[in-house]
Amino acid sequence: MSSSAQSARVVIEALRAGVPNRAAIRLLGNVETAIEDQFTQALNAVGSPQPLGGMAIAGGFGTGKSHLLGYLREVALKRNFVVSWVTVSKETPLYHLGLVFAAAMRSAAVPDSFDDAITVLLSKVQGRAEAVQSLEQWASTPEAGVAPVFAALTHLLTRSMPAELMRGVEAFLSGAKPPTSETRRRLADLGARGMFDLSGVKAATLHLQRPRFMTQLVQAAGYAGWCVLIDEVELIGRYGPMQRAKAYFQLAYWLGLEPKLRDPGLYACCAVSDDFADVVINARQDDEKLPELLTQKNLLCMVELAGAAMRAIQGARPLRAPTDTDLARHAETLRGCYSTAYGWTAPAPSIAARRSNLTLRHHVRSWITEWDMLRLQGSSSGVEVSPVAPDYTENPDTTGVPPDGDAAN
Repeated sequence: MSSSAQSARVVIEALRAGVPNRAAIRLLGNVETAIEDQFTQALNAVGSPQPLGGMAIAGGFGTGKSHLLGYLREVALKRNFVVSWVTVSKETPLYHLGLVFAAAMRSAAVPDSFDDAITVLLSKVQGRAEAVQSLEQWASTPEAGVAPVFAALTHLLTRSMPAELMRGVEAFLSGAKPPTSETRRRLADLGARGMFDLSGVKAATLHLQRPRFMTQLVQAAGYAGWCVLIDEVELIGRYGPMQRAKAYFQLAYWLGLEPKLRDPGLYACCAVSDDFADVVINARQDDEKLPELLTQKNLLCMVELAGAAMRAIQGARPLRAPTDTDLARHAETLRGCYSTAYGWTAPAPSIAARRSNLTLRHHVRSWITEWDMLRLQGSSSGVEVSPVAPDYTENPDTTGVPPDGDAAN
């Protein structure tokens, strides 16, 4: 099989599975130009005195939300951003900042590099003496709002470090426990142990401080900022009331919906189902009941931000339905890709009538299935498509922190 055929088959198989990879995203491109323009404008404001708040996009199942986030990921990488993609799931519940951050670091991509993001960032910073000194000075100020362990580890970046300690630093910045003992020993070797108070810091405190430090590290390494993309936010509809309230709060934190708390080096965008506002927020009266619940639990600091997140979801930018022109262009593009993938000339596919319940994913998968039947059987009897509705039933299995959920802190 030629390399071009192999590459084309990777694209087709990804689209067949309904999970577009980077190659498929590049092939199909983006038709949501207004959303792309808003996203680009926000990226341009990162690092400025007036950064913009994050954006929420909404669409039905299969309308291309993940595809659009993937396209925006490519846009951000080209603009020299470090980009993380987080998919909300049972293992990554949105109400748990530590687990979301750890997932963000596992998925973090650095422009023009396939190496681990933290490894790349630390290496870049170590090669920029002025940058690492500025980072240490920032971390040492009360305004930074981070524990002394961050300044201590930054202090060590300009000195030689044992391999074990470097691994501990990388793990800590990715979400693990701080390498306190190894750090104390190395500081003592350098005659600097008394410079930093390394007494214990609560895991919940580190959850809040790691993202703040990460944006500073990203910019110190020479990148424009940190972009976080959050997919499948609608899964929080399956949480219990308190977990939903906390999830709304955390979403507002990532999106920077409170200007005073907004991190100037971070920009986030999330995707949610277009019926979530009606089926969950409005039908369950989350905007009325959850602030009361947070107040009863004396979590007053969460009330305003949780409400801001609900309003952001209610005002999310909707994805538009594909036009006849969009469908014809995609059909022709995929026909060429399929022909290359299998060394078989695919005919022009039949394009089903545009209906409100037929998404772009329905069309794409029906075209691929139709070509499969023609290629393998010599005939096609047509493809029936059935829409899939999201399930927002509250599920007790999603309301607790996963096993070892705090083990990394």
